[in-house]
Amino acid sequence: MSKVKYVLGWVLVLVMMAIPAISVGAASPAQTAVIEGTVQSCEATTDSFTGDPVVVCVVNLTTGETLTVRLSVSDAVAKGLAVLNEDGSVTIIAIAGQGVMIEEYMLLVDPCEVPAGDNHPIAKIMANYFCENLGTTPDILQSLHEDGFGFGEIAQACFMAVKLDGTGSLCEEILYAKKSGDYSNLTLPDGVTVTNWGQLRKTVLDGESANPGSIVSEDAKNKEKSNGHSGDEHGKDKK
Repeated sequence: MSKVKYVLGWVLVLVMMAIPAISVGAASPAQTAVIEGTVQSCEATTDSFTGDPVVVCVVNLTTGETLTVRLSVSDAVAKGLAVLNEDGSVTIIAIAGQGVMIEEYMLLVDPCEVPAGDNHPIAKIMANYFCENLGTTPDILQSLHEDGFGFGEIAQACFMAVKLDGTGSLCEEILYAKKSGDYSNLTLPDGVTVTNWGQLRKTVLDGESANPGSIVSEDAKNKEKSNGHSGDEHGKDKK
């Protein structure tokens, strides 16, 4: 009998040890946060930095709030919001009022909403200035700066990328072409080719100002306006 009790005791111990493990394993799927609601609208657009297609949807949450979400095309297709055509284009099939559940890990970050963090103040200002057109973030520009590029060079490269209707990736390509001295992979208007930085600047910018100073100055003016100040008000204060 003592042997039987001994064996049963160990069985009970093993069972009790297994229960927490089973509970944790069963709970893990439920721990994935899910956004639930109905589609207000969706559109296919392009990531400003990579040039890759993305799908942006406005979702009316079950909580009564509205949330804008960015998804990769593959995730949008998986959620029944879009289809990927053979030619690589994206067609939105979501309709207003369509129910949707999206796991939070699928959400792509809007680069223009990335926190500035501890990056250089100029990197923050420049990232904000170019973000709408190029999808730049303070981290991206800070990384380029730490790779040996001055903010003046970065500003010129980003201005050129905008002028060429390119992406943030093009801004990087221009900088690394300058670093290597090989400009052959850059696609320029009318089949123009260049062999040095000066030629590239002249071809693309055509004498236009492209420096961090103008960006910082514009940022300061915008902040002044947002704070409710104007030149006239300052003049009145002086009087």
